[in-house]
This record gives sequence, C-alpha cells and structure tokens, in this order.
Amino acid sequence: MAALHHRRGECFQPSWCFSPGSPGIASPLPFRRMKKLAHRLGASALVGLAGLLVAVLMALGPLAEVDWDLTLFTAFGEEAVPTRTYAEERLGDVFLRPLQGHDGKFFFVQANDPWVLDSEENADVLDFPLYRGQRMFYPVLAGGAGAFPPEVIVWAMLIVNLIAMGVGTWAVAEIAQSMGGSPWWGLAFALNLGFMSEVNIGGAGVVAGAAAFWGVAMLMKERVGWGVFALTLSALARESMLLVAVGIFIYLWRSGERKRSLLVGGVPLAAVGAWAVYLRLMIDVGDGPTTPEALVLPFVGLARAFESWLANPFDLLIGVVVLLILALFLRRAYVTDHILGWAFVLFVPLTLVLSRFVWESYLNATRAAAPIITAFLLLTFVTETKKERGLRQRTGVRE
Repeated sequence: MAALHHRRGECFQPSWCFSPGSPGIASPLPFRRMKKLAHRLGASALVGLAGLLVAVLMALGPLAEVDWDLTLFTAFGEEAVPTRTYAEERLGDVFLRPLQGHDGKFFFVQANDPWVLDSEENADVLDFPLYRGQRMFYPVLAGGAGAFPPEVIVWAMLIVNLIAMGVGTWAVAEIAQSMGGSPWWGLAFALNLGFMSEVNIGGAGVVAGAAAFWGVAMLMKERVGWGVFALTLSALARESMLLVAVGIFIYLWRSGERKRSLLVGGVPLAAVGAWAVYLRLMIDVGDGPTTPEALVLPFVGLARAFESWLANPFDLLIGVVVLLILALFLRRAYVTDHILGWAFVLFVPLTLVLSRFVWESYLNATRAAAPIITAFLLLTFVTETKKERGLRQRTGVRE
C-alpha cells in the first residue's frame, strides 16, 4: 500500500530541514517527519477550504434567484403531496420544484426523526421507508442527531453538504499527494458535476463520497482504523458505498493483507446490516414494496434512456461522456492496479444496471458516476501505471 513519501532532499522549512550533504545538524528524525506531515496536511487542508469556497459560491447563485429561500435545497415537489404537506405543516410556505422534486424532501423528513423513534409521524411519509431509512448518516448530521427543529434542519442540510464538499476535496488532495501529485487535484471533487448536483437536490451523495475518499486516503497512509471508520460512515450514508469496501477488500486480499481486508470488508457490512435490522424493528411496512425499481437488467436502462436523449442533446452529450469515462476508468484501474481504482471499480457494473430514470437525466447520471469521475482523473493524470512503476523499480529511480 502507498505510504506518505517525499522526494529525496526536499526541504519544506530551511531552518530545520537540511539537504543531504549540507552543513549543520538536522532535527531528530521523528520531529522532522512530524513537521513534514504538518506541512502536507496544511497544503491539502488549504485545497479543502478552496473546495468549500467553490461549493458556497455555487450555492449562492441559485439562492439569490429564489430570494434566499433555503428550502430550494430541500427539493420539495409540487406533486409530491405527502412530503409537501409534511413540510408546510412545519415550515409554512416552501419552495416547490416541478413535479415530484428530488431526494432532499425525504432527507428532511428523516432528519426530523433520524433514529426512527416515531415512524407513524415521520417515516410513513416516505415512499419507501426501509430504502430511504437505510441512508441514515446524512440525516443524523443534518438533524443534529435529533436535536434540531425543522427550521434549523433546513439550514443544516445545506451546511452539512457544503462542509462535505470541502472535506471531500481535502481527502482527494491527500490522496493526490500520497500519489506524488499536487494537492490541487483535490478540486476534482469540488468541481465534479455529480457532487454539485447532490448539493443542488439536498442528497446524501456528497457526504457518502467524502467519507469514501477519506477512507481511501487513510488506508493509503496505513491508518487502518480510521480508514475502516470512514468507509463505514460512507456506507451508512449510502448503501451502494459498500461497493467501495468490497473493492478494497479484494485489493487487500490479493495483496496478502488478509486481516486488513477482513476489517475493511466486514465492519461496514456489519454496520449496514445492524442498521437494517434496527429499521425493520422500528418500521412496519406491511405488504407494500420496500424499494424503488432502480435496478434493471444490464444495459436496459441505458437503451430506454437513449430515447429521451434524442430529444435532449445536452443529456445525450453528458450520457455519452459518462459512458466514455466508465470505459476509460476500467482501463486505468487495470493498468495502475492502485487501491483507488479498486475502491470504485465495482461502480462500473452498478451503473450498467441502473434504470432509465437514472440515465435519462444528466443530473442523475453524473450523480451515479460521481466517485468514478474523480477517481478517473487521479488515476489518469497523477498516478503511474504498473509498467511505469516496475521500470522505475528496476532502474532504481527514486520518486
């Protein structure tokens, strides 16, 4: 696994770091390493703040257009009567999007009762209570673990997602530096159209993505406990993020790190399973459907979405670009054999079984592929391939 590394003779602070052969006595090795780590952390944290600033600026424009009505980002829909009524009873008039709105309306309900203590009052408003309830981490944060009133939750939903954009950018900056690249590659998270769309609809994808990338960053730094913790939070924010843990499990198992692989794969799965059992104890769903029809046979959703793409050239363009990135990502994941590629490689087959509803709109298509897009940029422009790595090792060239 990759570890933190610097180029030979690189000096961050001339007063305490000495190049090989320079006069003077350097500080003790552990102290120098702490200084270097602090410097690296500062650089990536700075990029994280830049990502936060980008997210804030992108949120201000739409807010100004609706006279600073924060319920814009809770995505209530004109025709989504149960959640609309639920919101109006607690907030008064709210901003209404066309038709059904989007995911934020469900997370608002969940944030009012994140521990599902009163399912008849809250969870029963959801279209698929068990499916929506499985994504618990974002509403726990936005609801202040159950302490926030509805008016505060509206603010918290946006603030949590904006902070998550900064945190995710910070994580990707850390990964880029561990690969030997510039921390400014961290902006591949903040400028990702898929994550921007998640903020726009009040979705959980930014929190889930930020936690997933932090999991990878921590594992690259050999901080297994923190890595497993971050991957667990990611899976509790969005259940599909279990694929990240499974991908890394395969990577570590192939590398002979069996104990670590079992921790990475087992702990998130156990946490998601435990929460699923808890939900079924707290919610009585009767005989109705428990999940939306989000998954279909491979390529069926794509084929059906193509009909809609023909009527909307922009959706067609984005759809084709996303498909191209998926194919190129698979190749880069193979030729680099990097933990980052393994972390998100299983999202490729997942995207191929997504329904027409996901693929026909650029907003949903980019959300589904958001982690792959960011990982693809790093694997393409930052890290080296297996062939390049082998050549460097044979010739004795240092990074």
